[in-house]
Amino acid sequence: MANRLEQVRSNMMGSDSLEEKVEVNQRHLIDKILARYSAEYVLYRELMQNADDASSTSVKIQFHSESPGDPAKPNLSGKCNKITFRNNGIPFRPEDWARLKRIAEGNPGKFEHEQKIGAFGVGFYSLFSVCENPFVASGSQCMAFYFKGDQLFARRGDVPEKDRDEWTSFLMELREPMEMPALDDFSKFLSTSMGFTANLREVIVSLDSHMIFKINKETRQPRAMTVDSKRVQTISPNGMFTITGANMREIQLSAEKYTPPSFMSSFLSKRPVETNGAGLPVEKANIFLRVVTGSLAVRVSPAFEREMERATKKKPPKTTTFQIVYTGRQELDASENNSDIFKDLVPFPNQGRVFIGFPTHQTTGCCSHMAARFIPTVERENIDFADRYISVWNTELLSIGGLLCRIIYNYEMDQVDRLYGELIGRPEFVDKTDGSINEAKIMFEKQAAHALFSFTFKPSTPSNIVQQVQQEHFFSGNEYPFLIMTSHGIRPVNGARTLPDPTDPQYALLSEFIKSVPTITPLVQDNAKDGVDKLRRVGLLKMLDFQDVIKELDIRTLRPTEMVACMKWWIENMRSGTIANVPDIRRRFLDAALLQQDDENTIPLSSIKYWINPKITPPKMPMPGTALPFDISRSFNPRDLGAYFGSWVELSLADWVRFIAERKELETDASFAELALRVITHGYSHVSSKAQADIAKVLKAKRCIPTKFGLRFPHEAYFETVKLFDDLPIIHFEKPISEHLLSSLGVRKHVELQLVFDRLLSDGSWSHVDLVKYLTSIQATLSQTEVNRLKETPIFTKEGEEPKLKELQRKTGATDSGGNAVMEKYTKRIFRRYKACDLYAPLDVLRKLHLPIIDWTQARWRSDAPEAKFMERLGLVTTPSVTTILTLASAETPDKDVQNRALHYFLENHKRYEDVYLAESTNIAFLPCSDGKTYATPRSCFTNPEAQILGFQVLHQDLSIVRDKLGVRENPDGRQLLEGFIQSITTDQAKAQRIFEYMADRMGDIGSMQWSRLRETKFVPVAGLGSENMAGADSISLVEPGQCYFNSGESTFHKELFLYVDFGQRANSFLRSCGVKDEPNTTELAFMIVRDPQRFRDLSGGGERYLNVLRQIAGQYRQLRTNRKLLEAMKTTPFLIGIQRSPVSSESNVEQTLHEEEGQEDFVQYRLARAQDIFIADDTMAQQIFSPLCAPMEPLLEDFYVHLGSNRLSQQITETYRYRELMGVTDRTKAVTDLVFERVPIIIYQMMSDNPQRQKELCHDERYVKRNLKIVQARELKIHRKFKYAHKENVQPTLACADRKSYTIYISSMGEIDYYDIANALCGLLFTRVRFNDAIVVERYLTANLNSLRRKGVPVDRILNIRKTADKQPTIVDMSPSAVDPLPSAPTLTPAQLDECTKKVLQVFSDCQEGYVRQLLSRERENHVERVIETLLQNKDYPRNQVTKEEDAKRTATMPTPVQPVRPTSMFDRFFNPWKGMQQQQQQQQQQEDTQPTEPPVKVIDKKPKLPSSDTTITPNYTSNIKQNLRRAIHSCKPFSGQDVFSPPQINKVRESNNYCDARPQHDLVSAGKIKELEFYVHRTVDPVDVHQQYGAAMGRFANIIKSLAAVFELKATTLHIFYDTQGQTIAFNMNGSLFMNLRYYLALHEPDTPAKAFAKQKEALIYWFMTICHELAHNFVADHSSEHEFYMSSFAEVYLEPFMDSLSIMMNHPPSAAATPFKN
Repeated sequence: MANRLEQVRSNMMGSDSLEEKVEVNQRHLIDKILARYSAEYVLYRELMQNADDASSTSVKIQFHSESPGDPAKPNLSGKCNKITFRNNGIPFRPEDWARLKRIAEGNPGKFEHEQKIGAFGVGFYSLFSVCENPFVASGSQCMAFYFKGDQLFARRGDVPEKDRDEWTSFLMELREPMEMPALDDFSKFLSTSMGFTANLREVIVSLDSHMIFKINKETRQPRAMTVDSKRVQTISPNGMFTITGANMREIQLSAEKYTPPSFMSSFLSKRPVETNGAGLPVEKANIFLRVVTGSLAVRVSPAFEREMERATKKKPPKTTTFQIVYTGRQELDASENNSDIFKDLVPFPNQGRVFIGFPTHQTTGCCSHMAARFIPTVERENIDFADRYISVWNTELLSIGGLLCRIIYNYEMDQVDRLYGELIGRPEFVDKTDGSINEAKIMFEKQAAHALFSFTFKPSTPSNIVQQVQQEHFFSGNEYPFLIMTSHGIRPVNGARTLPDPTDPQYALLSEFIKSVPTITPLVQDNAKDGVDKLRRVGLLKMLDFQDVIKELDIRTLRPTEMVACMKWWIENMRSGTIANVPDIRRRFLDAALLQQDDENTIPLSSIKYWINPKITPPKMPMPGTALPFDISRSFNPRDLGAYFGSWVELSLADWVRFIAERKELETDASFAELALRVITHGYSHVSSKAQADIAKVLKAKRCIPTKFGLRFPHEAYFETVKLFDDLPIIHFEKPISEHLLSSLGVRKHVELQLVFDRLLSDGSWSHVDLVKYLTSIQATLSQTEVNRLKETPIFTKEGEEPKLKELQRKTGATDSGGNAVMEKYTKRIFRRYKACDLYAPLDVLRKLHLPIIDWTQARWRSDAPEAKFMERLGLVTTPSVTTILTLASAETPDKDVQNRALHYFLENHKRYEDVYLAESTNIAFLPCSDGKTYATPRSCFTNPEAQILGFQVLHQDLSIVRDKLGVRENPDGRQLLEGFIQSITTDQAKAQRIFEYMADRMGDIGSMQWSRLRETKFVPVAGLGSENMAGADSISLVEPGQCYFNSGESTFHKELFLYVDFGQRANSFLRSCGVKDEPNTTELAFMIVRDPQRFRDLSGGGERYLNVLRQIAGQYRQLRTNRKLLEAMKTTPFLIGIQRSPVSSESNVEQTLHEEEGQEDFVQYRLARAQDIFIADDTMAQQIFSPLCAPMEPLLEDFYVHLGSNRLSQQITETYRYRELMGVTDRTKAVTDLVFERVPIIIYQMMSDNPQRQKELCHDERYVKRNLKIVQARELKIHRKFKYAHKENVQPTLACADRKSYTIYISSMGEIDYYDIANALCGLLFTRVRFNDAIVVERYLTANLNSLRRKGVPVDRILNIRKTADKQPTIVDMSPSAVDPLPSAPTLTPAQLDECTKKVLQVFSDCQEGYVRQLLSRERENHVERVIETLLQNKDYPRNQVTKEEDAKRTATMPTPVQPVRPTSMFDRFFNPWKGMQQQQQQQQQQEDTQPTEPPVKVIDKKPKLPSSDTTITPNYTSNIKQNLRRAIHSCKPFSGQDVFSPPQINKVRESNNYCDARPQHDLVSAGKIKELEFYVHRTVDPVDVHQQYGAAMGRFANIIKSLAAVFELKATTLHIFYDTQGQTIAFNMNGSLFMNLRYYLALHEPDTPAKAFAKQKEALIYWFMTICHELAHNFVADHSSEHEFYMSSFAEVYLEPFMDSLSIMMNHPPSAAATPFKN
């Protein structure tokens, strides 16, 4: 379309057609231009800008009123009819007068002076906004403008000499009288406009003869500012602007405004009223500003320069400036900022404005005005960001603004830093809690906060780009860190930190101990809160955190008050989770925190282990160095100290005692020791027993107990109550000490036994009886240790044992003459002494047992006396132990009387021993047995005499009545029975029978484990194999119970193979439980048969008896297969019966093989063979030809053979077919096809009814057969069979054969049709296994007449009616509640939406009933139209509209009848079943034959014309039906869900031409990802990564083309796929409705090799692939490339051509992006 238009234009421009001038309505043009100047005071802004550009220093604006009124004062409320504007700039030059007449060419001199502001050449025409005929006078020339109609004219003339002056004047006679501008607002506008004027220094406004406003501008010499490129970036991002220098100029503005007096102003005004020279009341104000000017070098490319000149009508300047009005804190304080005149000029604290000569609506984002060569929109109120090149210019200039703001900020911070260092200094540590007022510091903080607030950028309006660009470069354009005011002065922001809000408790805590870290002061935080917050948001300023605290602690130590604050801060952060409670962090904090005490000692918190509890340990007492000082810990909750400082615990009394025990005063100063013991006494009773033990252990080793004789060890001291000896060290305290504590320390309450022994017994003055009496009296004071020592000390003598006599010498007390002591001899009796536990109480019953008795002859023994109780405590035995008494009763005691007395004593005192006497574990043989000589343990003897047969001992009969006390059982338990039984195994059958009978009585005592062992033990004595005589001892052998069987008396061949026994009914019951069976089971039979198959066959007699055994084994195969050993043996042993049929005659004539006479018989052989050598006869023809060894034809045995490894014969047979010529579809094949399709339902129905088990062998039903079966004819058809197992081959002619892969039956052209061969071939397609007589049965159903089949009982009519009913589509839908699913409770479509969706569905399915469509739509929850169309596509039995027969016939006549392909393929999911027409025709014929009576033919005279009328052959309905079918084909397309694509190559004969075959190449693709939501496949041999790397961009372009075409056809993008292969002729293909397009063909045909060809190649590609998609969509109807396919392809192209042309036009005007899309996996 575009090419056609270009051609038409070219032809027209080259012709001699009429040329006409374009007329412009100048009045309307000017009005439209001025309509865009909607801002207030635009007239004055433009004139003042022109005056400033003309180097004017003064401007005078005079308003002329209609009625001046009072000449003494101006009338501000009067209306004006004229305005005069004058400036003293350069007079107009001739070229200026020439340009003044031209609209949009720029103001005078602006092309020559690039620094001028004007850009569009329409400023002067702003005068037309208030007047019709403006007049201009400048120098010696003047010019008047006036309208004639809608055209503007100008007249130029000379100014008389007398009227000439230095002023350039503009006279504007107003179009209609108007009030002068509001003086307050007008004065603000003029004041603000003076901020950035380059030349203007004065503006005077007058009303008639009265001056009502005047403003003067004074400037000082600029001061150069340092611009260090190493510190600050000086180049814009694209290099367009470079800051070459900067200076700061101070400006003073003085204003004087007429202020008429009023009643309210006298009360509200705070300023004094002044008067001017004319006596008018005026308001005067002054303001001080700083203007920073950055000098910029401009460098742009020539192309950019041309574009700028095109847009602005002037070239970009080589240099320019950027000005910023910044009001510092000092200037703000010095200015009279309470005057409204300068309100807009000092924006602080609000945003400034962008000045393009004069202020615009655009704000700057910060508190400064900015002026630069920004290029505005036409109305001059906003910066232009719309134009491509102008936007780049403005954005680059804004980045310079951000850099200049940073330079100003750095300058301010440097000045503050310099003065701060001079006046305050730079301290290393700052006390933030110092409340003193430092005026200088406050001043500097306010100045720095003011600067930070001024350059805190906020969203700018109307465009936020201004703020975004400037803020970005303000922060990123600096090489040095950002500076900020802190508690330590001006510091880099990365080293400064913020504190929490002052209301936060942590603020006071951190201020208390953070001295070295610079933090933001509260004044800066309050005055520049937004700036501080922004610095935190951008990540420049951080909150003071844990690492900063650690840094503080690493630098210095903390005083107690500081440490308290630090620890409280730590606890608060740990409690809130700000700091993780992990060991490493806690260890780092504790290591860094150092406490400096008043005595200058330093304590690291990491050394602290305890805090002090004054209730336990008084703080005045000495404390360990690891304890936190009490003046610190008293400020904290002990729970916090324990929870947040790791392993800190309360200083326990035990820990304090360990510390105090190390001090020397404890053992040298009695008063200190008593004071320490008093502290311990207060808390001792409140601590745990373990702590008490620890305290006692520590103090026991210390000489800390004050006594009468000084400090002693606790065990050396005695209580005051001990008065046995006078020289004992008795305790001595000023105040009482806890007796419990002293006792725990070991202070004695009685004399030590050893001392008693040494002092009282050394001379033998006391007997052991006396000692016992003394000890009994003080036993309450004896410790357990002392009692234990008494137990272990041999003190006592034994009754009846005589002492030894020993002669000794002793002093007499006299001396001889030599002074030596006189010695005398004496005899001393020395008794052998025993421990109390070695002796027994002096009782008569114990004396009779000859036990050792304590000597107690000096006193009477009373068992209830205290001395007796104390002796029992020391271990004196009053009752013999069970071991002792049983040993006395055993055979080890030679004295029989003692034995009897001991046993009697045990039985009499059984109550005492019942808890310790364990019969099962007693190993002492003390029980007399029945023979009177043997003694046995309780568990080895029993009371039942029959147990002796197994070798067990029997208890003496006199003790049977007390067997319960003795723990003797009547019979052995199961374990003992088993052991005794095994030891008693014998080959004596008589004895064995008695043993078996006893075991039968004891079967209830035998457990499962014993039974298992019995079954595995050889204990059954049996005679020799096959002998029933069990008396022969020579042939007796022992076997396991499972290896023999009970003799039933019957004679079977099994007796020759297995062992049989009989020990009587009682014994047999025991043997049966052990595993002896009545007869062998299947597993045993299987083991026996595989052990020796030939012998088993010989004994069984072979034949049917052997087969019966095999059937039995086969029936139990599921149980047998769990026995792997047996299963392996069955697979490898030749024990299976194989049947081999061989013909009696050796002739091999083919015809004889094919047509054998019925009387001929085969030679049948039965052989034993392995399963792998036997085959399942599922191919009767191969069985007759090759005579293999086959399994019996029984399903049970065949399945059994298969499990063991037999193969089906058909698996070993390979059949190939050969023919000389393929004739295709002929009359003969059509007849056979009709017959097969008619009889297949009967065949399947009847064969499944006769044998329901064959349902699993059925491959396909009749519907599949009718859709897919092909029958073709061939010449000289032969079948070649090869038996792989035997390496045999056979070739013979055949009349029919089947190919399962293509589901085709070939029939031979030779001879008559043999329906047996056809039946045999059909069976091979219908069933997985063809049985012996299947072909015969199928042949009968094929050849028999239907009436004949009816007579034979075949329900032909019922079978065919069932199929017809299934195939017939209903015409009326059942709308009953039972037939229709309930509608959803909440409808998802409104009535209007439901009507729209119904309309869309009926466009595709116009024959469907509208009510049914609405019903389906109401059921869906989403994607209503799409889902309903899919439902109707899948279910073609939808209810159709009722039509009359005439309409139906007419529609049928006009509808095209598609020519169906000969062989449909599964690759294409077609709408029209190729066999549907034939099937319906056959059904209709059959129905007519069955239901309609035969009537004589009626001759009908046809008077219709021979050719139909044209209006009846092509009707609107015809076109509608075609479009409807096309829409259905579109909706039938679907995404391909597989991961790989494979289809074998096929060649189909096209029936329209005998010489043309439709070839379908092979496809073997795998999924490789997605390209722009399209699935991508590659050939299996191709690496998808290589394709993407080489053709990535082209793949994206191809995907865009395909997606664009999908939109044309209204196809889902997911139904289209792209693939790539390296060779082949497939451009595209259709697989079950999924369309695949070949990338390789796009690359070869349409991928442009140069950018210049891209447009043309894209157009070619769109047309080419449009037709390709039409081609593939046609395959949704027809698989083959026939005339019918061509018809549908043309229909698609015709219907969708117009949408394609529209889409093509759009795509050519807006070509899609060629960017490549990466794979999505």
